Amino acid sequence: MKRFLTICVGLLSVATFGQALPYTSITNIQYVSATDLANCNDTSAYLGDTVMTYGIVVTPGDRSEVASGSVQGGHRPFLFIVDTVAQGAAGAWRGMEVMGVYTNAQGQLLPIPNIEYLIPGDLVKVVGRVGVYNNGNQLETIDANSIQVMGSRPLPTPAQITVGDLNDPLRVNILTTGEQWENSFVEFNNVTVTEVIPFSGNRISFNVVDGNGNKINVSDRFLAQKLPSWQTVNPYSPQSTGSFVTPVPGTFYSSLKGVVRHDGNGCLVGSGSRGYELNPFDSTHYVIAYAPPYISNFERDPMVPTPNQSVDLVCNITDFDGTVDSVFVYYSADTSLLPTQFTKMTMTLAAGSTDEYEATLPNQPLGTLVRYYILAWDNEGNASYYPTTPVGQAQPNVDYYTVRQNGAIIQDLQFTLSSNGNSPYMGQNVTVKGIVTASTKQHDLGFLYIQDAGGGPWSGIWCVGSGITQFFREEEVIVSGTVEEYYGMTRLNVASISKTGNRMMPVASVVNPSDSAEKYGYAWEQWEGCLVRLEDPAQQKLHIAQTNLGFGDYAVSNTPGAGYWNRALVLAGRQSATSFSSLYVQLVTNAAYDTLDGSMEVTPIVVSDTMNMDAVEGICFYGFSNYRVLPRNNDDFIGINVALDTTDLPQSTVGILHPDALQVRAYPNPGRETLVIEAEAGATFQLIDAMGRPVSEGRLTQNRGTIAVGHLGRGTYLLVVDKDGQRQVLRIALID
Repeated sequence: MKRFLTICVGLLSVATFGQALPYTSITNIQYVSATDLANCNDTSAYLGDTVMTYGIVVTPGDRSEVASGSVQGGHRPFLFIVDTVAQGAAGAWRGMEVMGVYTNAQGQLLPIPNIEYLIPGDLVKVVGRVGVYNNGNQLETIDANSIQVMGSRPLPTPAQITVGDLNDPLRVNILTTGEQWENSFVEFNNVTVTEVIPFSGNRISFNVVDGNGNKINVSDRFLAQKLPSWQTVNPYSPQSTGSFVTPVPGTFYSSLKGVVRHDGNGCLVGSGSRGYELNPFDSTHYVIAYAPPYISNFERDPMVPTPNQSVDLVCNITDFDGTVDSVFVYYSADTSLLPTQFTKMTMTLAAGSTDEYEATLPNQPLGTLVRYYILAWDNEGNASYYPTTPVGQAQPNVDYYTVRQNGAIIQDLQFTLSSNGNSPYMGQNVTVKGIVTASTKQHDLGFLYIQDAGGGPWSGIWCVGSGITQFFREEEVIVSGTVEEYYGMTRLNVASISKTGNRMMPVASVVNPSDSAEKYGYAWEQWEGCLVRLEDPAQQKLHIAQTNLGFGDYAVSNTPGAGYWNRALVLAGRQSATSFSSLYVQLVTNAAYDTLDGSMEVTPIVVSDTMNMDAVEGICFYGFSNYRVLPRNNDDFIGINVALDTTDLPQSTVGILHPDALQVRAYPNPGRETLVIEAEAGATFQLIDAMGRPVSEGRLTQNRGTIAVGHLGRGTYLLVVDKDGQRQVLRIALID
């Protein structure tokens, strides 16, 4: 009774207009006709209306775990309720999601007071606006009094449905049978984990399939699926961190429960989204029948070996319902081999241990890329891999490292063989050296980026954290920190950073913004974090191909009006919780950005399709499923046909020029048939393969020369250019 009265004090009153609203059932709000669904229309008839409804709480308020930078307190609470018909019994069209956030008179987003105290079985009256997010209906609360506790009812129970009611084997939503279960509490029986999907923010989701191969994603909006590395954001959470143990692909659940959310795909928005997804909200919702061996606590020592060092691999392996039968590591230093062709080595139990397995990989020559994976079998013939490999995938996923003489370089942190683009060093503490390409100083990007001295693919990285504001462009720095993924963008969370006393001009890698082949299949991933120069290889002008693609993006191409595959995005004038572009660039899509999403330091000029330029430089950034270039200031627009304000970029006072300070450009990079080298006349060059052998050399008689590379093997080379005691080293990639 005390708890009920406490909640009533916080939630009792409802706005006057809310009291006058007629009752509308959740079933009526959610219902969509079969005809509409067959025509790919899942829109509620009440969309945009303010309604009053009653529901029984399904999900406890203290278990919602959705972080938000825009809501005061950093937590955006969500609640799921079920229609009161039949005392909350499960049924079609009866579920509803409530977003417990409102906007106050000052324009601030605030959580509904005491929403975290609500528990399953509470009967609530809700006044809200019917909204939609990613094709999923939501009731959006309108003020602090939008939820009122009216009493209690029996605990809601799940509806028994199949994955095939919601999605097909490609995880595409089936509206005609699935929409009725949107926002409902449901249970699946007999499903198998096929893939585990880690993503930014210390989070994971995973896919499961039923006996017919129909697939659904199991996601993590609640505490139940938060990892131990997750710091809880719900102020009333019963835990300070998560405690979920990630399942192994092949794990078989006899029962899996949760609430269904909709992330429309298929006919609604094309491919790429999750379809209907399941969100368990209690640890009891995961009932394992059997599972393959569980591989954990993997360690590699050293993380970055020298040519004289072998590499020790250690991990713990246990089995949920039996015993571990055998463990092997497969490895190769030959990049031409498929993982199933790797050398096989038995991993043995460490002395005195019952679950710690170890193996030692032999040392390899400098620059060698070593790939490996672990395969464990249990006594029932179930297998698991490290790194995890989706069930049915022909080739196992691999972990990897490159042999270096003096520790990791930025390229090692960025180079990825993973389909999701994640760094192989994600979560690891590393130390790298780099040249500052963008700084937090005035007349610059406002964010710190560094890259390897030679530039080239995979060479740049974003640095965040404390102590990063004292550095200038061109300075060489040593950075220690933790590698992390920020919504798909690899970055380094800095623990310490210092200057070496050296300085050099960073090298911009030349990228053709108009070539679909350079963009297809996430090919721009290699430029993430790098200083790039968008330039046409035939020296054609670049045009503003699209003047406003939304959220500040515009596009450049050698062709006016170019489509998606033949243009590159450019972003400027926005700094917010999700946008990290420069406030010192005048060219923007809308003059409103003068004071919106940061206050611009220069007068905005709205881009037009009459503008053209020779090239544009900037940092390559990944966000919201697109790569874009972030110019640092007006000087990054080269040869543009409009007058821009002059800049006053602060310069470093470091007076010692780096010995590699020779100015060199080499393009296209990656290349295929020819390589153009630009440097001072008289400079000598050598192209060196991965074994350290010169494969081409010569002297530039002019400041530009071309060498043939079509006959060389595909892979990575070093271009070494010397002139009057100065040297520049660039990495060159040759591709098919």
